[in-house]
Amino acid sequence: MRKVAMVMAVVALAGCDNDAERVHKQIAEHLQNPKTAKFANVRFNTQGDICGQFRGKDDNGSYLPYRSYVAIKKGADYDIIIDETGNDLRIREVCGGADLQRRADAIAAEPAPQGWDVEIIQGPNMGAVTDMTARLIEKGIPSSVVYRDGKPVVLLGPFMDKAEAEASKNDVMARLGTDSVVIQHDAPR
Repeated sequence: MRKVAMVMAVVALAGCDNDAERVHKQIAEHLQNPKTAKFANVRFNTQGDICGQFRGKDDNGSYLPYRSYVAIKKGADYDIIIDETGNDLRIREVCGGADLQRRADAIAAEPAPQGWDVEIIQGPNMGAVTDMTARLIEKGIPSSVVYRDGKPVVLLGPFMDKAEAEASKNDVMARLGTDSVVIQHDAPR
């Protein structure tokens, strides 16, 4: 019985790989040079949707920044959404970070006398905080860890102006394929 369960698990995982490969092939077609596609932080949720980030080389041979995507399972097929703005709430609804994005949007016009934070989006299958901070350190990006409701949260900042925070957010996405949200420092979450 145990061997049958193991075989079934391997077959199920192999199906996921085939789905991911098929989705990645479709996503790569959105790049200038599809054969140069690189994918990061690929993960499946319990509904079989696929989340992650991707990038490829431009016509000059330089890698473009990462962008987020979600492939929402619809029977045997997938509806693919690619984040063109860096703040696509539809992707965050499926892949994590929607509540944080809604909160940041709700208070975006309020003054930020203590500056701005870049909060790394965390959620199911996003990896350990120690792995995230190690990747940031490897790239020379200073971060800190704070605890909210007993859970660790990775922050960059605070930055004195929002433009600087947005630049840091874009840098982290471009270099690591790590999604984040800009929000006022010490704003209630």
